[in-house]
Amino acid sequence: MKVLLVGNPRTVMGFNRLTKLPSLNLASLAANIEEGLAEVKIADMVLKQKHAEKILLQLLASFKPDVVGFTAMSFQYQTALKLIRATKSFSPKIATILGGYHATADADAILSGPDHELIDYIIEGEGEVPFNALIKALHSNNAVDDVPGILFRKNGSIIKNPRAELLATENIRLPKRDARIYRKGFHIMGMPADVIETSRGCVYDCNFCSIRHMYGKSFRKFTTERIIEDLEDAKRFGAKSIFITDDNITIDPKRLQRLCDDIVAAKLNMTFAVQASVRGFKKNPDLAEAMAKAGTKFVFLGIENASDSALDYMQKSNQLTSADTIAVVKQLKKFGIIIVGGFIFGYPEDDKQTLIENFNFAKRIGVDIQLFNILTPHLKTELRDDLLEKGLITNIEDYTKYNHFASNVKTNHLSCDELFEIRNKLDARYPVESGAIFRLIRAYPGFFTSLVMKMILDEPKNWINFTTGFLTKRF
Repeated sequence: MKVLLVGNPRTVMGFNRLTKLPSLNLASLAANIEEGLAEVKIADMVLKQKHAEKILLQLLASFKPDVVGFTAMSFQYQTALKLIRATKSFSPKIATILGGYHATADADAILSGPDHELIDYIIEGEGEVPFNALIKALHSNNAVDDVPGILFRKNGSIIKNPRAELLATENIRLPKRDARIYRKGFHIMGMPADVIETSRGCVYDCNFCSIRHMYGKSFRKFTTERIIEDLEDAKRFGAKSIFITDDNITIDPKRLQRLCDDIVAAKLNMTFAVQASVRGFKKNPDLAEAMAKAGTKFVFLGIENASDSALDYMQKSNQLTSADTIAVVKQLKKFGIIIVGGFIFGYPEDDKQTLIENFNFAKRIGVDIQLFNILTPHLKTELRDDLLEKGLITNIEDYTKYNHFASNVKTNHLSCDELFEIRNKLDARYPVESGAIFRLIRAYPGFFTSLVMKMILDEPKNWINFTTGFLTKRF
């Protein structure tokens, strides 16, 4: 049996300028299929964004897969559907599988809707066990009724099998990087890059977060030995920089500090980008230095908002305050770590002034790369339920805009369009007005000089927004 796994070509605006990364979840699915069961190839279409459908058809013709698997966040679903439609048009006999967050959150609606004939099976939640069991059943022409964690249609009805238990981390094999069809072009700030994980899950209750639908409220840690082996494997495939996908790598700061010491001892000579919480650094003041020594160059901090009342609304006030953020950013910058600051605009009480206050807060504390996201009402989140009740969601069904950049909500003081316009102008002004672009050019002169020139040519509207906004300070 032949299996083709297709990574989604659509990426989040902002990140796509700075990095292109392979799909870790697809590489993990490929690795955790039983030996000899199937020949598996991975097509990371993030490297083929402009011609994804054409290239997919070429792969279908040359590889001739029996099964094609797809993954999608909500904003990527229509893109995945387009590729699935192309697959079924090429050969209706190919079994199509959809997994990922959107499939998990909206499986019943997908299989009840007009597109259900395109998708043979949906996998809910963590995919390794269901995917292996499903491929095994299809390989043997057996019924799939006992395959855990899948949904499918049978005799006009939707069948929903109970989910598999979460895997113990010692039973999760290393990603199968040699299954990737495309191996060159992945990067972080121009450095050849790959992706690993050191843990799965999160134990916090942020009302806007969707990760609990994938793993539940859990936190599972990989052993240090497994992590080092994974890093060495990524290095063999050419990676010099690593993005660590953990939802919150600083949940256990002492563990992370020990891991940093082990990475130093392993002499890997790699650089790292991580997602982290303010709380983790606040609880362990020595962590920033340890991470810097291990090679950490970028930390994405979920700052969310400069207002403590906004943090309280997001159910994050038990994790950080604005004062904590100021102290932690200062600490990280002391060790030369570049701060990617994640902010969320559009909570119910936001107005023009609160957005400007967040802009000024980011400048004051020295955020190097700003991500001024707009509150997104993701499916099956507490946030969505609350905003629906308040009548503040302006786009309920067009998930293509659920990308954290488009505005899908209004506030009690700003329309959807006003929120979008103000955020865009602040976003365009930030790099130069804050001095961040000059810091980044000094740190990565070749990459950022090239990026700035490309953005001026490709996105002139942003530079017009910056110039007019910077000179007039008006909206």
